[in-house]
Amino acid sequence: MVRQYSIIVKIILHGQESTIHTFRNEYRSLMNLIQDKLYVDDFGECGGMGRCATCQVKLSNAPPTIGLDRNESSTLSGLGITDPSIRLSCQIPVDDPLHNCIVTILA
Repeated sequence: MVRQYSIIVKIILHGQESTIHTFRNEYRSLMNLIQDKLYVDDFGECGGMGRCATCQVKLSNAPPTIGLDRNESSTLSGLGITDPSIRLSCQIPVDDPLHNCIVTILA
């Protein structure tokens, strides 16, 4: 039997904080978690392809192991975003490095 460890993420939307408890791989991405738990309008319009940038978040306390993929990198650079803490939530897996991160929704 595989023991599942809890992943706790604090999410800030419009100045309100929500603490969400989940498990590794319970959601495909942080975007899916946010959509399911917080119901943010017009969030993640491309469905997780890393192209529309409607799921932008700012990560605090995130380890450098949460890396960028090619679509995310080109989408953010095309918007002139160079801050490494600003990410597309559709490209962030719900996994151990996300534990104890603070996520501010920018979109």
